[in-house]
Amino acid sequence: MSRKILITILHDLAIFCVSFFMALWIRLDFGYAVYLFSNIWIFSLLFATSNIVLLNYFGLYHGIWRYASMHEIISILKSISICTLLIIAILFLILRLENIPRSFPILLFIISLFGVTAPRIFYRLLKDKLSKEDKEKIPVLLVGDNDTSENFIRLTKTERASPYNVIGIIGTKDRAVGRRIHNIPIVSSINNLKILEDFFKGLAKKDHPFSPQRLIVADHNLSSNTIESLYVLSKKYGLAIGKLPKISSFSINPSEKFSDNPIVIEDVLGRKQKVYDHNLLKDISNKTVLVTGAGGSIGSELCRQINSLNPKLLILLEANEHNLYKISYELNHKTLPTLTDIKDFNKVEKLLKIHKPDIVFHAAALKHITFVEDEPVEALKTNFLATVKLCQLCKLYEIKKLVFISTDKAVNPTNIMGATKRLCEKYIQRIAIGAEKTIFSIVRFGNVLGSTGSVVPLFKKQIQSGGPLTITDPKVSRYFMTIREAVELVLISSQLKSKNNGEIFILEMGKSVLIKDLAKRMILLSGKNDKEIEIKYTGLRKGEKLSEELSFENEKVKNTGIEGIMSTSDCLYQSEVSNYNNLISQIQNNKIDESMNTLKKLLPEYKFER
Repeated sequence: MSRKILITILHDLAIFCVSFFMALWIRLDFGYAVYLFSNIWIFSLLFATSNIVLLNYFGLYHGIWRYASMHEIISILKSISICTLLIIAILFLILRLENIPRSFPILLFIISLFGVTAPRIFYRLLKDKLSKEDKEKIPVLLVGDNDTSENFIRLTKTERASPYNVIGIIGTKDRAVGRRIHNIPIVSSINNLKILEDFFKGLAKKDHPFSPQRLIVADHNLSSNTIESLYVLSKKYGLAIGKLPKISSFSINPSEKFSDNPIVIEDVLGRKQKVYDHNLLKDISNKTVLVTGAGGSIGSELCRQINSLNPKLLILLEANEHNLYKISYELNHKTLPTLTDIKDFNKVEKLLKIHKPDIVFHAAALKHITFVEDEPVEALKTNFLATVKLCQLCKLYEIKKLVFISTDKAVNPTNIMGATKRLCEKYIQRIAIGAEKTIFSIVRFGNVLGSTGSVVPLFKKQIQSGGPLTITDPKVSRYFMTIREAVELVLISSQLKSKNNGEIFILEMGKSVLIKDLAKRMILLSGKNDKEIEIKYTGLRKGEKLSEELSFENEKVKNTGIEGIMSTSDCLYQSEVSNYNNLISQIQNNKIDESMNTLKKLLPEYKFER
């Protein structure tokens, strides 16, 4: 017998004996109650012992107090009822119930029941309260008001590792609206899609009491049309959507590998995605658009969103065969995939000359800091020289607009990747001066969740392998938004009118996020905790900063009138065209040392290791 079981038995034994005395004392004077109890105390032991035997028979002492439920309470009820009747029968046979109050059996039953159940319920409540870790959980809306929903809500309230907090329910019956399940309100119904859409519109308001990040479908009897409508609404209003598995869908195949909980990018973000007015993008319809780096994370999402706007032609320029195949297969017939390296200037020129795109989105670049740091000239060729040639060709063929995708790493850069991006920003601002036929713009933003090279896919892989999660420094922080949000804002900024050619648009990305907090959130979302998955700090890599900035201290940043987009026309630390031409010549002639020296002269803001 374990120590905990012995303590529990002794606890119950004491409670039953005390209850026996209390049942007498409530009806009699204290002195007389003590006198009577001293004569019949042996019956209290019999009452207590018989209860212990019965409770053990019902399996009560093999349960865990923290999970005490109605099953345990029913077992206690049965045991006390039987033993109360038993002890009254014995008292009648032996003492004829002389001097025993008539209310004694009822009082004995009530006091015993309260004495045994109350500590168990209190222990469970206290344990649940103390065990709740101070973690920010994902607010969700639950679709369905059935048993599955009830069980899910109960689990989210009691399970320590649960990453979700149910804040509202979308019911299946109109009459259920306004009612509650475990104190969670049923806020709307799926029966009227118009009313449901109005409800979703209301969620977008800043002062709305609900601010869910995710929609979870718990009712498996919903029609496919209803599920599709919920999917469209959730995506339209910036919510992730998921579905609880059926109990029958769990595999019983022992050879099948168990997979961890899937981690949804929107959940990692820690907030609801922002939704913007798509009417601002209507001018892209029926236009010819070229996207460089079309198979990359940003480039492919640009292609998806542009394709949804019905362009006349979408040209996908990509050097990676597999990535080009994936994105071209996904999109419709109004696309022209071309396997082209952005450094193949003759082929790029031919594409611009033949198709004369209305807009060019330049997303092609080398972005991996570690590799680029070891191959600086390759970065200069791909990131800077290719951008220079593309800008020159756009001017030559009078392309209406070029949008350059920049990064927050271009602000006070400490690595080659950021330095080449900053160099591109400055060159575009220089070439934009006097450019009448082509509008040049730059869009600068931070990290996007789930992109190639992002920490999110890396952390997912490390969690699946059991850890540890590797972070360079506990103080490292970054700006984050989802790819969809970033690309929507890039497209909107491309349609904004600007007084100055070469405008830099800066995307507002909220608060900077500590990478260690992101890692802890992903561990929680995987269904584990930071005791199961270790976080290991490896030290800052070459060229890595603790935190990024979205603008220079001296840049005058102003509002554009569009939520999420700021802009600046400041041309800080600008240089003469001849200096850029000198660097271009050195890069073309593979003069590594000279190229790096010129780069540093052109970028006084570059904080390189001396």
